[in-house]
Amino acid sequence: MYSLAFVVGTRPEITKIAPVILEAENRNLSFTIIHTGQHYDKEMSDQFFDVLELRKPDFNLGVQAKQTNQQLGDMIKKLGELFLELSPNIVLAVGDTVSVLAACLASVNNQIPFGHIESGLRSYDNTMPEEINRRIVDSVSSILFAPSQRAVVNLLYEGIDAERIHFVGNTIVDSIQIFGDKIKQEIPSQASELLKKTQRDFIICTIHRVSNVENETNLKEIVETLEEIKDTSIIFLLHPRTANKLEEFKLMSQFKSIENMLLSSPIDYFSILSLMRNERCKLILTDSGGLQEEAAFLKIPCITLRPNTERPETVEQEINKLVRIKKDEIINTIKQTLGDVNIKRKFDEFIFPYGDGNSRKKILDIIENNLDNLSFISPEMYSSGSKSFFLIEIKTKISSSIVENKFNCTITLVYDERGQPIPIPDELQKGYWIRVSVK
Repeated sequence: MYSLAFVVGTRPEITKIAPVILEAENRNLSFTIIHTGQHYDKEMSDQFFDVLELRKPDFNLGVQAKQTNQQLGDMIKKLGELFLELSPNIVLAVGDTVSVLAACLASVNNQIPFGHIESGLRSYDNTMPEEINRRIVDSVSSILFAPSQRAVVNLLYEGIDAERIHFVGNTIVDSIQIFGDKIKQEIPSQASELLKKTQRDFIICTIHRVSNVENETNLKEIVETLEEIKDTSIIFLLHPRTANKLEEFKLMSQFKSIENMLLSSPIDYFSILSLMRNERCKLILTDSGGLQEEAAFLKIPCITLRPNTERPETVEQEINKLVRIKKDEIINTIKQTLGDVNIKRKFDEFIFPYGDGNSRKKILDIIENNLDNLSFISPEMYSSGSKSFFLIEIKTKISSSIVENKFNCTITLVYDERGQPIPIPDELQKGYWIRVSVK
């Protein structure tokens, strides 16, 4: 029997990896849960594990908020020592935080396979620490579990071996389906308390990105925007980093005086789901990544306070809008979204790109079927010193495997007749171009 090590550092990571842990438990697999301590708060973190019916972490490394460089170094050291002691067959982590980067580097440095869940998401914005983290992690992971077909293409475009990439969907869909049933009978207490305090329609708001909360101008613009929202209530889930910056920039008094805002510390996942599934929830206003997916699945319009997103499918299908941190632009976008008479049609036509809710099973099936291929082995001898890449035009319909066998090559990317990169298909069509590597 093989063993797994799950690494988490923040509450969203716990939520996203919970279905895989529960599936591992259901299969009677041997596994260890490790909390880095990145965003550890005993009351909130323990509550998340209790609510999600997960056993408590086997190890808490206690590496809490410090300078990022020091935090990363401490995590790599402690995780590396622990991995050598535990000797898992594979380490798994989800997302794009410092904890994920540390888990990946500690694994590969010790030649322990690392599996990245939620790989291939790209905003192509290197001012975002999360973007840097996920690109580094994806480049050296042993096996990559992509949440969407676009994520697969992103990875192929970056030259990552196709055999390491697996489209499984996003585990957040599993979480919504597994845990969503638990709130149908009874509204969780934290959600219930907030719903009692307003009888109006409401917007759920979360703001925590460095670019928003550590920029005084942006944070002030957001506070002034919230003051202008009059027609609905606002349920604001206040991240500790956001609270600290509101205090530092002397905006907290102004923020707390917003009349129609219900202020709450972070709440448990069941309560978040309950609020989002409530018929009075009309909009998500956020800079979060995961909430964009959850809103899409639950058919709630979303406004993302960022210039870009690693979930572009939601923007392309017009159920998520990006907006700059300018008060007038945000207010106008809120009014347009709440007044959009076509929003139901847009959701009816929305093609959900993040899987069918069986990601947890696919991930563990793939690991079981690929254990022998995950071990670290020396590279082959390349006749030209390294892989060489060529573009080939497809003149007639032909199987991908026939092309690879005939030319002794590996197809690394396919462009369709419009020049768009697509996942590698079994059958290549006339007019396609393929990028191949030759050993």
